[in-house]
Amino acid sequence: MSIGSVFKAASAFKQGHRQGSIQGSTFQLGGGIVVDTSGVVRYFFSSKKAGDHPKVDDLLLALGE
Repeated sequence: MSIGSVFKAASAFKQGHRQGSIQGSTFQLGGGIVVDTSGVVRYFFSSKKAGDHPKVDDLLLALGE
């Protein structure tokens, strides 16, 4: 954790931002899936850590856009 992160967290706290109660599993991670109209999975992304997201360009490519 960098000193900058600590200052940003302190600033957010000072502005009234607080973490609410946690709901669901704290171990659950996200991901992204693109399925075509025939039910074929065209893209699958499974997050390996919190904050891990599929690339928008990859999603758009899978959507054919």
